[in-house]
Parts: sequence; structure tokens; C-alpha cells
Amino acid sequence: MQLASSCGIPGRSVARCLHRGPTIGLCAMLLVGCHVLVGAAAEPSDVIGKWKIRIDGGGEIYTAYATVKLDANTLTGSYETEGRRRRLESVELSGDILTLVVNTQRFSRPVVATFSGDLNGDSISGEVDMDSGSRSRSYDFTATRISKPSSATTSQPAAQVSGPGSPPPPPMRSSQQPTQGTVSFRFGVEGYEKTVDTEIWAIAPSKSLLRQGTMTTDGNNGGGESQVLLRFGDILGDRSGQIPRDARIVSATLTVVAFDPGTTCYLHRLLIPWTPAVTWDGVANGVSVDNIEASKVRDGFTFGEINMDKQLVEFNVSSTVQRWADGDQNYGWVFVNTGGNGWDFYSSDWIEVEHRPMLEVTYEQRSIEEPAQ
Repeated sequence: MQLASSCGIPGRSVARCLHRGPTIGLCAMLLVGCHVLVGAAAEPSDVIGKWKIRIDGGGEIYTAYATVKLDANTLTGSYETEGRRRRLESVELSGDILTLVVNTQRFSRPVVATFSGDLNGDSISGEVDMDSGSRSRSYDFTATRISKPSSATTSQPAAQVSGPGSPPPPPMRSSQQPTQGTVSFRFGVEGYEKTVDTEIWAIAPSKSLLRQGTMTTDGNNGGGESQVLLRFGDILGDRSGQIPRDARIVSATLTVVAFDPGTTCYLHRLLIPWTPAVTWDGVANGVSVDNIEASKVRDGFTFGEINMDKQLVEFNVSSTVQRWADGDQNYGWVFVNTGGNGWDFYSSDWIEVEHRPMLEVTYEQRSIEEPAQ
């Protein structure tokens, strides 16, 4: 059943109160003074799949993934964050309320995380309780289903008899809906080690700045410009965890964690090859955004100064990844600052895995063709 109340209280609060019984405050008011409304219940098929979870940790955004599946009529699954995958201890669907429980870590301390949220199509919004035993804190979270089982249908065409005077064969049609998948690439996660990021600096034109824990893009870094080059290699292919070369890109998001305020920064697709040991002089006095060394079309930009110690910054790079899937060379991106205040973020060499750059791609594979009826 689907739960809500005439007082506008979220369904997850109704479910908690019905489970715990009337106590004080909200629960007493809800069960005594409000009408509980009952509607259609969500089905297991509404939650099966992979979910991207965004947790608002008091201004700092954390990302995790939950995969929910049905095993012998029981909802189970896994939870992934900071490059580690854990089993979900409990998956419960009550009405339109999904509750997930997992033993995880926060700030390197073990916690029991209980996610409880309202299901609305392929989205969930709610609260997560982080209980370390000695203290408990609650945070808002949202989740989006980024992949789910295909509802493909297959049908065999009737046998065709060919011969003199026979009509031409029927046109081809797709035998099933496109199969959707999601892959992510982050240095040090699930064996992926093909991320390369480096800084090139006009003040040190012949010096390689590879393997730095942080990156700075600045129009005037100590008297000279600095740029950041970033590439995720070996992301296309036929192996598990890669993007099929003939895929249609549904979405592609580049995520970095910025930690120092700075002026607006632009992201451009690189058009020239470069090596990990590249220098400022090695690309002829830095990268020029001229449709020769880098595309003039921006893949995204920052909004200038950040207002907290760390901030998750996302760039929509779908068009660029589609170009790569269609056959263009993957040379990565260049970050170019528009002013004289450096914009800094953590690199793929940063010690904390969850702060390293990540590329996440959702794609659709081409359908198998068969004669139309």
C-alpha cells in the first residue's frame, strides 16, 4: 500500500509511525489528528536496478551506489562507496517507501546507515540515519535509478518461402528495446588505473607536474598561466566495464571535487595527443582553444567561487563521450581558467579515493534487427 497523510507529512514518516506506534510529537499528531491515506503499492520491479545516491552531508555532497535485485522473491543487493562494495543488510519496500540498511563507514568509522525515502518513479528522496553506536546523525539524500532490467520482448517471425514471383522480404525491425547499462571510471576503483591528470605551467615550462595530489587551473599562477589536462583511457571496448563502441550515450558526467575558491573555469575537449609527462612547452606554450588543439565548444564551466571547503562539481560531457563512441580519438579534456584566481581540485593521485575524478556513463546498445511482421 502507498501511505500519505492529509496533513502533508511525507509517506516515510507515516510508515515509521505505524511501525513504532504513537509516541510524542509528530507521531502522536499524525496518528491522532491526521487521516492516513492509502493508495496503490509499489512493486519490486519499481526498485530493482542500480541507484545513484547523493547524500547532503551538511553542505558537502557524497555519492554512493545501491544495486537492488530480487532473489527468490526477496529483495537484496549491494552498496558501493569510496571504492568499496558491501552487502545490503536489509531491503524493505512498504507502500512507496524504500528502506535500505548497510554497515558502512563514515570518516573511517563504522556506522549503520539506514536510508528511508519516498519512491517517485525512478527517483527517491528521504533521509539517511548514520548510527555509529555512540552518536546518530541524519542527512537528506536523493537517489536516481540509472539502470534497470530491460523489458525486452522477442518474437520469432513466420518462415518465409522464397521463389519466382515471391514478394520481396519484409523490412527489418528491432526485436527488443535497447539494452541500457551504466559504467563508471575512477582511478583505484575495481582495478581501473587508466586515469591520467597533470598540470602544465608557464612559469615552469619544461617541468612535468605529473603525480600531484591536487590540480590548479589559473590565469595568473605566480605570474604565469597554468592548465590541467585530464584523460580516462581504455574506456571503450567489448570487455565488461567498458562502453561498447557502437553505443548511444544516454548521459555522461565528469565529477571532480573542488576545494579552493577560484574564478570561472571552462572545460574543453582536447584534439591533440599528449603523454603523462607533458609540459607547457611540450604543447607549444600551453593548450590553445582554437579548434586545432582544443575544441572551442565548452563541455561545461564552473560558477566561480565555491562557498565551502569541498564541493562536488559535475560536468555534462555526453556529447564528447558520444564522439568517442562514434570513433573520434579520446584525448581527454583541458581545464582553462578565465581569471587570475586559481580553481583547485583533487587529482587521481589524491589519497582519498572518493575525492578523485570520476567519469560515469549511461549508454544504450544497438538493438538486434529481425524482419518485421
